[in-house]
Amino acid sequence: MARNFDNADIKLIQMLTTDGRTSISKLAEVTGLSYTAIRNRIIRLINKGYLEIKPFVNTKILGNTAAIIRFRTKNPEKLAEILSKCNKSLGVMINHDGVIAMVYSKNKIEIAAFISRLISLDPDIEEYYIEYGKIPSNTMIPIKNPAPSCENCLYYQLKLCSGCLPLLRIKNNNRK
Repeated sequence: MARNFDNADIKLIQMLTTDGRTSISKLAEVTGLSYTAIRNRIIRLINKGYLEIKPFVNTKILGNTAAIIRFRTKNPEKLAEILSKCNKSLGVMINHDGVIAMVYSKNKIEIAAFISRLISLDPDIEEYYIEYGKIPSNTMIPIKNPAPSCENCLYYQLKLCSGCLPLLRIKNNNRK
C-alpha cells in the first residue's frame, strides 16, 4: 500500500509520536522545512487519514476497570462502527466470530450498563462473553470523540455511566 510518504513526513510523524505538543516552529527547525511547509504537511496527513492529533487522559480521571468483550453478532461491521465512536472503547477488532472490544470504566456496573446499551442499539448481538481486568496505573487513554452524543442516553441519565471526559465537560458547561 503506497502512502507517498517522504523522509520529511516520516520524521514529522516520528517527532509528533514522541511529543504531540511539539510546536510547528520546533518541527520546522528540526526538519529544516519552513513553518508553512510543516503546517501544510500536517494538514495533508490529517486530511488523508494518516494522522490524528487527540488528547490523552490519565486513568485516574476516567477509571481503570477494563473488560475484553467478545460479541457474536450477525452484523460485526455495524457493532464495530458503534464501538469505534465511543470514548469508553480502547480498541475494536472484527474476527471470524464477531467483534472483540476492550473497554474501560470506573467499575463493573458501568461496563454492564455499557453492554446493555450496546444490545439496545444493536439487536444483531446474539451473545457476549466478558473478561474483566485493570488498566495499569498512570496509563494514558485517548479521547477519540470530542463531541459524544451520550447526553441523551438513558444509562447516562440514570447515572449507570459516569461519562467520558468530553461528556463531563459538556455537563459542567451546562451548569453555568
